[in-house]
Amino acid sequence: MYNDKPWIKNITEQTLPNEDLKIVASTIGLDATIKLMCELPGIIISIPKNATLPARIAYIKEHYDGSKKSRLKLAQMCDLSESYIYKIIKNK
Repeated sequence: MYNDKPWIKNITEQTLPNEDLKIVASTIGLDATIKLMCELPGIIISIPKNATLPARIAYIKEHYDGSKKSRLKLAQMCDLSESYIYKIIKNK
């Protein structure tokens, strides 16, 4: 575990070794970033741009009621275009 390391208290967001870790810390918090650094050293994590797309598509298929209003609401909620929502439903 990393909690028993007395030097952990010397890690701040400003002392993180690179910009990627600073972005991670500002997104998920310094404690979670330190845990990642200590538990997964040497691991390269790549987050695909569309990592959440399958979940958004499933949500759309589950909640689309056939109306234009629903399509507009889902497009805004899921950060997709209205035409993409229509394409998802058409292929359902």
